[in-house]
Amino acid sequence: MCAAHKRSALAGIALAVAVLAGCAPDPAPEAAPQAAPSPSAADPAAAVAWMNGFCGVVKDFIDGNNKMPSASGETLEAIKKSTSDQLGHYAAILTKTVDGLGALPAAPVPAGDAAKQEFLAKYTSARDKTVKAKAGLDAAGKNDTAAQGRAVDGLIAAQKDTHGALDPVAAVLGAPELKTAAATAERCRP
Repeated sequence: MCAAHKRSALAGIALAVAVLAGCAPDPAPEAAPQAAPSPSAADPAAAVAWMNGFCGVVKDFIDGNNKMPSASGETLEAIKKSTSDQLGHYAAILTKTVDGLGALPAAPVPAGDAAKQEFLAKYTSARDKTVKAKAGLDAAGKNDTAAQGRAVDGLIAAQKDTHGALDPVAAVLGAPELKTAAATAERCRP
């Protein structure tokens, strides 16, 4: 081959390579890493299950509270026993509530965990006040009327703590996933 043909052949090959390179399909793009679900994107089934548990614990407390024995008695000793029974009942349902809240798994969104911690703090405080009031009353002498008054004050203080933790749905209204889940969670229904 003469030099002129070699050059034109090389130029033709170079041109063909350049054209083919321009028409070649782009290499497969690297797989983009999957974005982690946003913290507010909760699995709907998990949200319903969690709300069912959260509402259920509170609903069980309300049911137990509605079964509180009434105060009764003609004598100071009978009134003391009746008050001690009330405190014992209240302490038992509060303990069950604290245990139930503590056993809940992590919420599917942070607002659920915040609500759980708020309720847990209120029920724990109420339980501790009730246990203390009962212990004080039970340790008091049978004619100690001041102990009766302190026990009743302790019960009232404990009940005030729980009044702020009776509506689990209201506690999660800021989390749309949990609010939506509460609408279908069986234990969140009145």
